[in-house]
Amino acid sequence: MRRILRVFPERTSYTPTGDLVFIGRPPFKEMIPEHDEIHVSCTFTWDYDECKLLKEEWEDRTGSEVKLGGIAAGSKVGKFTPGLYIKNGFTFTSRGCDNGCPWCMVPKLEGGLRELDIIHPGNIIQDNNFLQCTRKHKDRAFEMLRSQHSICFKGGLQADLIDDHFLENIKSLRVAELWLACDSSGALPGAVDAINKLSNAGFKRKKISCYVLIGDDMDENEDRCREI
Repeated sequence: MRRILRVFPERTSYTPTGDLVFIGRPPFKEMIPEHDEIHVSCTFTWDYDECKLLKEEWEDRTGSEVKLGGIAAGSKVGKFTPGLYIKNGFTFTSRGCDNGCPWCMVPKLEGGLRELDIIHPGNIIQDNNFLQCTRKHKDRAFEMLRSQHSICFKGGLQADLIDDHFLENIKSLRVAELWLACDSSGALPGAVDAINKLSNAGFKRKKISCYVLIGDDMDENEDRCREI
């Protein structure tokens, strides 16, 4: 297995850990462990200039070629390797999404929904649209989750796809957080309906959160946030 040294501009709650993970500038050369490759990972566009600088600094310090990639660098998304660019515990069971929302980078970087053959264990589901997966695939994911604690669906569940099959399965899991998505006024009725369904299924409101993207129409944005 290749030893990939990963560099991040800052540490977040998603940043992996380990001897091959570094934050920011390179240390003294003697403190850098043996490795086969060096990758600078850029998730946010506002970090891109900093990441380009980090690439140069790590190349100068190590004398090795450094690859710059990540969502903000336009990297295409392929298979998922647990613990490589995201902390252990986070897992993806699928990639992509079939919605094609104009404000979203997923269609450009990941394409349409693609179910992954291997479902790696993890308690935090980070799929872009888990509920678009087939029932067979979701059942495989639920089976994996039965051995997990403090389960979170953090990818943003498409509210109007929450059905009885999903509700019955998550009631048997140790769920800590459920995140919905309400990114437009058209999604508001579905989000409200989903919150009520989850509440009626026994989930306390404090376990239910909602992503609400905002744009140029601040009156509409404020109304939507207040409603949620």
